[in-house]
Amino acid sequence: MNKESILKRFLYFLLAFLILCIEQTPTIFVRVKDVRAVSLLILVMLLISAGALFLGKRMGLLEGFRALSSMKAWGMIGLTYLGIYIVTGLGAMVMMWEGVSNSTNQAAIENAHMNPFVLITITVIMAPIVEELVFRGLLMGRVFNPDSIVGLILSGLLFGLVHTPNSMGVWIIYGGMGLVLATVYRVSKKLEYSIMAHMINNSIAVSMMLLLQLLAPYIK
Repeated sequence: MNKESILKRFLYFLLAFLILCIEQTPTIFVRVKDVRAVSLLILVMLLISAGALFLGKRMGLLEGFRALSSMKAWGMIGLTYLGIYIVTGLGAMVMMWEGVSNSTNQAAIENAHMNPFVLITITVIMAPIVEELVFRGLLMGRVFNPDSIVGLILSGLLFGLVHTPNSMGVWIIYGGMGLVLATVYRVSKKLEYSIMAHMINNSIAVSMMLLLQLLAPYIK
């Protein structure tokens, strides 16, 4: 590996870190309640998501909608979600054994009391797009390469780390999810697959959270 190659990989790593920081910036304002402030926050997050997609496309990491136009694509996405479901279930069982009721990441989301539209924009749209571009596209695809086992493992572990795990069970949930998403990217070389599986997982999780909040007054 020559110096030019090392420098290029380092710059890709810095780019990934910068994009992750940009994604986190709007979360400072998630508690806003004013309609105009909420609308502006959602617009900013949508622009960040669109910018990440544009960057991925320009860098050759994304093909676009045509990558999702076959039954094979949705079969892979379905299998990826199944893998996420399995590791999440395993992690939840370990959390019960540890006596941990919630993850730091989940608790932070719940305690923020976000506007539902802000919550959906963050978790279902922005996070899957930006995190997959960073951890799979840039880290695996550029800093390493899609076939690198080291890149796959680091992608999964760093993905788990940014979700602030507070127990072994939580590590299994987020680290395992990262490894599953990294594996589908390694096998398919399609970032679209990991983005869609990530979106589906977060959509179901957010739907359950909002439903429980809606039913809470009747359950007590």
